[in-house]
Amino acid sequence: MADEEGYYIFRDFSRDFTGAIKNALYNKYYRKWLGHAVFACPLEAHTAIDFTGPPGSCSSLFYSLFFQLGKWEYMAYKADEWIEVSPVHAQYYQLTQKQKEELENRVKAGLASASQSIADLELVMHDERKYREFLEYFGYRTKKEIDKINKTTPDVIPEDYDELFLDDNEKSLSKRLDNHSLKAVFIDQVDIHTGDGISMRSIVARWPTLISDFMRMKDEDMDVNKVMKELDVSRAEGVVLVTKNKLFMEWKRLFGNEVKNRYSRIRGLVRSRATSVDQYREWLKPVIARHKMLKEGLETPGQRAKALITPIKMPGSATSSAVIEMWAWKDFAPAEIFRGGTEDIAKLVAGAEKYKLTPYDNWTKHNLIFNKNHGLILEYPWITDAWVKQALKDFKERAWLTNKIYYSFFIITLDRTNMRDPTGSELEDGIFDVNLVVMSQNVLFTKLLELKAKQEELNMHIDKLLGIPHPIAMDKQAWKPGKNSLAPVKKFLDKISMGMQFSYRGYYEKNFNDRITNFYCLGGAARYNSIVNFIKEKVGMGK
Repeated sequence: MADEEGYYIFRDFSRDFTGAIKNALYNKYYRKWLGHAVFACPLEAHTAIDFTGPPGSCSSLFYSLFFQLGKWEYMAYKADEWIEVSPVHAQYYQLTQKQKEELENRVKAGLASASQSIADLELVMHDERKYREFLEYFGYRTKKEIDKINKTTPDVIPEDYDELFLDDNEKSLSKRLDNHSLKAVFIDQVDIHTGDGISMRSIVARWPTLISDFMRMKDEDMDVNKVMKELDVSRAEGVVLVTKNKLFMEWKRLFGNEVKNRYSRIRGLVRSRATSVDQYREWLKPVIARHKMLKEGLETPGQRAKALITPIKMPGSATSSAVIEMWAWKDFAPAEIFRGGTEDIAKLVAGAEKYKLTPYDNWTKHNLIFNKNHGLILEYPWITDAWVKQALKDFKERAWLTNKIYYSFFIITLDRTNMRDPTGSELEDGIFDVNLVVMSQNVLFTKLLELKAKQEELNMHIDKLLGIPHPIAMDKQAWKPGKNSLAPVKKFLDKISMGMQFSYRGYYEKNFNDRITNFYCLGGAARYNSIVNFIKEKVGMGK
């Protein structure tokens, strides 16, 4: 990696042949941030064990190691995986690539069915909105609107709270009746179809105020003489107005009941179509997830470049490759914690709740998660403060984080290759790469956020493909850093090469050469040896 910022600092813990970390940002900050964070990689705590055996032997060993880590009380989870199969290896190729193609076809067919269901849903929803508009003219309101008018609030919000309440009494409906709008609907959509010379719009030239006079009429205006007197119109116009008013009242009686019944039927149809759309999406989610998990190695630029120069992975040979990366971690308490730790750590160990140290403190927010130069947000720009807080709660509930503040973190990678020669014989070669990183809880918290973000992105990918708005993607409330009152002092001390030597630096261990190397890394090395010796014993090294 280049020796400049612009990438997530904990993205890569890979090492060279000497055991040194390749990551330039790691080498820049692992001492500079002492006191605020601990992420030490002992030079001796990294190895790669190459094992060759019959087909399935490396995979069996990996599963055996995974189960053993659980017995040793480690938290162990898969962090990444990809496969690559040569078409020459016909049997395995059909089991992987053909399976992926089949999943693709199922996804395409499912999306087509879901799209058709959505189109049908939009049609019935259009009808529902139209009938709802008519019913609102008749005075019908939702239960929510009725409660707001009556200034009441239910103890439990019903599912149909935002749907029209069709069992309302006649007295309440008459108070909210919009007769003006109903008459407009009658004139524009009913009376106009009676024909020229009969509809009000076609004879308005004879009586210019006919429509406005009709709008002024009351429902009980059925007497011609009374209408002539109140509206000051001729007898001929009065007869027309009374006739139209009688037709309007009859239409309103018939139309009101019919539209009420239609709305009820349409509502049931909308629920059915909406359920079918949701069900289609739920059926597709596991299919899309399986397809996404069948990630090919050549999808990434690094693996494409590596495939060009690797002599084992030849297109003309019957080979298959798979890489699986596992993260395993376990807490520990360093020796003489009261001597090596600060007063706040001592209070934490003693159990004083008000002094409890959190992995999501301001320093971690500024430097490890939301930093625009080397924070986790560079890898996952959608993360928010609310999402991180919820993740912290989940980690503690699942015991991914304990009340200990230091952890042994292992990155275990199996690079497995299967080969079949022209004679039909097969063998399997696997390289077990074991890498130890000693971490403080805030660094582990950041790595666990990375693991959770990968899971979240899979759900976001599925929702995006299905056209479902994801709540995290819709959250625009990004975390904003506050002002650092010590920034001017730090800037001045940096100019005179003193740094913050006389300041109080964080809650974690600051003594790297003595405490971290002799106590923290030494304890982690014992765990590292147990894992490495387990692999060696299984492969028969030294026998």
